[in-house]
Amino acid sequence: MNNKLLTTLMALAFMTAALAGCTSNDEDESEDDSTEETDVVTDVVKIGFLNPATGPLAQDAAGFEYGALQAAIDLNAAQNTTTFEVVVADSGCDGTTGAAAAQTLADAGVVAVAGAACSGASMAANAVLSAAGIPMISYASTNPSLSNATAYPDFFRVVPSDAIQGPAAAAMMAILDAESPAILHMTNDYGSGFADAIEGAWDGDVCAKIGYAETATDISSEVAQIANAGCDSVFMVSYVTDAALILNEVATQGLDIMLFSGDGPAGEGLLEELSDDSVADGLTVTTPRAGSSFGDFEARYVAADIPSIKQYVLTSYDAVTIIGEAYNLNGTDMSGSISTVGTAFEGASGLHTFLDNGDVGGAGYDICDYYADGASDGEYECVAYWTVAEGVVIPAEVIKLGFMNPLTGPLAQDAAGFQYGAQQAIVDLNAMYGDFGVEFQLVEVDSGCDGTTAAAAAQTLVDSGVIAVGGAACSGATMAANAVLSAAGIPMISYASTNPSLSNATAYPDFFRIVPSDAIQGPAAAAMMASMNVSNPAIIHMTNDYGSGFADAIEDAWDGELCQKIGYSETATSVASEITQISNAGCDAVFMVSYVTDAALILNEISTQGLDIKLFSGDGPAGEGLLEELSDDVVADGLYVTTPRAGDSFGDFSDRYDATNITSIKSYVLTSYDSIMMLGQAALTDADTPSEAINSVGTAYEGASGLHTFLANGDVGGDGYDICGYAASDAADGTFTCTKYWTVAGGVEDNAE
Repeated sequence: MNNKLLTTLMALAFMTAALAGCTSNDEDESEDDSTEETDVVTDVVKIGFLNPATGPLAQDAAGFEYGALQAAIDLNAAQNTTTFEVVVADSGCDGTTGAAAAQTLADAGVVAVAGAACSGASMAANAVLSAAGIPMISYASTNPSLSNATAYPDFFRVVPSDAIQGPAAAAMMAILDAESPAILHMTNDYGSGFADAIEGAWDGDVCAKIGYAETATDISSEVAQIANAGCDSVFMVSYVTDAALILNEVATQGLDIMLFSGDGPAGEGLLEELSDDSVADGLTVTTPRAGSSFGDFEARYVAADIPSIKQYVLTSYDAVTIIGEAYNLNGTDMSGSISTVGTAFEGASGLHTFLDNGDVGGAGYDICDYYADGASDGEYECVAYWTVAEGVVIPAEVIKLGFMNPLTGPLAQDAAGFQYGAQQAIVDLNAMYGDFGVEFQLVEVDSGCDGTTAAAAAQTLVDSGVIAVGGAACSGATMAANAVLSAAGIPMISYASTNPSLSNATAYPDFFRIVPSDAIQGPAAAAMMASMNVSNPAIIHMTNDYGSGFADAIEDAWDGELCQKIGYSETATSVASEITQISNAGCDAVFMVSYVTDAALILNEISTQGLDIKLFSGDGPAGEGLLEELSDDVVADGLYVTTPRAGDSFGDFSDRYDATNITSIKSYVLTSYDSIMMLGQAALTDADTPSEAINSVGTAYEGASGLHTFLANGDVGGDGYDICGYAASDAADGTFTCTKYWTVAGGVEDNAE
């Protein structure tokens, strides 16, 4: 729908509404004099928008107009006293078209104008508009001459002057080792002004400075002149159409030269213009930096997928928004109101404050690259930025590592320790590699201790862009998470999952763990009980993946028949019948395959029933966290547990953890730390796949939790198991002490004093 038709329809709609309102009121009065209706009457306020619908920026015009129209929609949604209407006129990219468009907008009765894009069009439009007392806010004009408020009255812009972009462009070329650049520029107001700013900022003489008409259709002689001069680079001060012309000519002449440009062609619109994206490969450009984007318009524009110069779509939106808010503030003094609204204005394109001459300082300039190899569509990516204060800044590459922590569920009381280990690994990785241009970030999710929670958490990690994951703790959670993560090609290192089934690399691809399988802990548990003269043990175990797998491993390793083997749900709130069954069977010991919460439940029930029996457990509840869970530590007196043995601890993390007094399962705090450290180092390791990198790092790895080497299936052999005991009396809090250990080679041995 064109704008004239839209305006006509809106006017007819308002007339119809007014007539309908009058008729309705007359009828109401005849029926009931006590009833009154008041029509809401809004002022229709027109905001002009100068858009380069024709000329060298035409391919970007759809994006600019989208920004302007969305601003009007948002202005109207925010209040009901004024209806803002955007009147769009084609400013082209030249003064004649810009002046005619400005007159059209003045005749239409606009209160202010957003635009133009091109500097020459803005200059000519300002002469018309300022004479009519109509202020304007350009969203893209950067010529330094426009900073002269006397020559260009009532003129504002939400982009910085090229007097600032010139030094940014020079710094960009210098950091990329250009030594003898040529400047190839349009001879219009934008091109000449920007070219002068670059030349003024360049440290030394430019190789050549060549102008051309923006309407040129042949640039071969200018490119040949640059080639003959022996320049090592060329900076194009151009728009999209002529930038494509230059790039194609450089490729045609086979000129091996570095390619640079400013904001004129910057963005994916250039790739739309080119028939062969590879001619832009290696082109680096400067474009105004948005800084922080306020509101949700940027996300809406990205979702709209309209190719354009994104920064100027955002400034188009902001220019119209400022005008609308200024009118609502005081429509009788638009220039004054624009200055007021434009003070610390939180826009989609950044934070803006107008100076006395209508300029803004800007947030610096992004430095962006084009990549194209001919085999696929080109890509446009901003890789650095420049500011007056800092010069060229290359932001650190962010590497996201996931961490699955049982923040809820039966291991929740240990989660703080696991979290500390992972977070300290991130601190240490950044200290080690921060100078290499990388920044590690931890993305933590709650894996609970069940498959459903963990699968959802794993998908959250995939969506957040992690490259690898530490965790989960519980075996069932790890199994479910692996299905999601491996499908996305994301490897994981568990710091606590011990189910023997996880040794199957076909069923669980890209999976590693730095705790040994319970196929090894089973013999350790059996040996521990045998060394304490147990002859007739019962096993009471959770029926989840961890509990069933470990219980089977103990049964397989026990020399003889078990007294009882009884399963229960990990969510059970009573185990009275199970303990009674063990008591009636005359068992001399009970081995709990449990986590902390249910271990406490079992111990309390044994005490309640007065059962005189030896107490054992595996790694699930091992540590001081069990004492925190119990209201009476005495019920744990005499309990012995197996827990993975750290062996020699490398580095100082173990001591740092001890100093925190965080209560958790220490061996898994150390493995939590090691899992993230290994993933971080693997991310910086050159390998064909992430899993290959992990295998490389995980060979004789000196970790806080010991020396680790991954086997072909992702398992580690481990350093055996500590055998630790709880002691408690009515007089004091319970203690947890590791006095023995078990290894495959040596069996049960006493710790050295």
